[in-house]
Amino acid sequence: MLGYVMAFKPELKMREYEIYRSYYCGVCKSVGERYGQLPRLALSYDFAFLALLLSALSEDAEDAKLEHCIIHPVRRIPITRNSAAIEYAADMMVLLVYYNMLDDKKDEHHIRGSIGSSVLRRHAHGLLEKYPDVAQCIEERLEYLSGLEAEKCDSIDITGDAFADIMAKVFGGDSIRKSFGGETARILENLGRNLGRWIYLADALDDYEDDVKSGSYNPFIYRKNGKAGAEDVLYACLAEMEKSYALLDIRKNKGVIDNIVYWGLSRKSDILLGKEKGENNK
Repeated sequence: MLGYVMAFKPELKMREYEIYRSYYCGVCKSVGERYGQLPRLALSYDFAFLALLLSALSEDAEDAKLEHCIIHPVRRIPITRNSAAIEYAADMMVLLVYYNMLDDKKDEHHIRGSIGSSVLRRHAHGLLEKYPDVAQCIEERLEYLSGLEAEKCDSIDITGDAFADIMAKVFGGDSIRKSFGGETARILENLGRNLGRWIYLADALDDYEDDVKSGSYNPFIYRKNGKAGAEDVLYACLAEMEKSYALLDIRKNKGVIDNIVYWGLSRKSDILLGKEKGENNK
């Protein structure tokens, strides 16, 4: 379901693109070093956005170093390290991967889910203790969402809100409140909620044709008016997200984050709605 929150690269300056990629690679390195190679397979730019946004709320300078990685074994590239925002984004990624695998274990992907959740269980237990509010929310809302899917729920509001609750907690949970204060956490929570709703609906639109053929659940299939009005709902989510973003005190890398919020998400929406051609960069 993740993998839709990306920048519009043609509008990024070269330096901005290097920063953007350095955060992505930083999250990847953090996950690999602390949790092993398996969860790195689920890495997406969604978590780079989370790291960039949280990092931008402080004035701490980036600690970017030139390093090798699996993808670039010869040429060293800038990788942002030693950042609390990077570590948090990596932790959230592993938590989401773990619970998704547990969910798969109950579903048709039981072999993948069983193996994956078993491998991550040891690391996940530590994260459950570190972020109990986020872990509880993810577990409860994914279970609730599974129930809605089993019932073939025809409401994009109800199903979308279930995943929105997860992202609201990821962006504005207890640890965020402790780090940035209640008011900033409240703004981030609302931003995450609207982003989560957008992600769920974007994924449903993206998978619609395949789900029709396979018979997999998709709320738009069971909705009386199908995909009609999807454009209004998607852009309403982004408009609310932008309102929250405008309230934040962004202290660095504003150009990169602005690009994602105002360009990347809108362009991805246009592609999913068939208004613009573009590669599927999930």
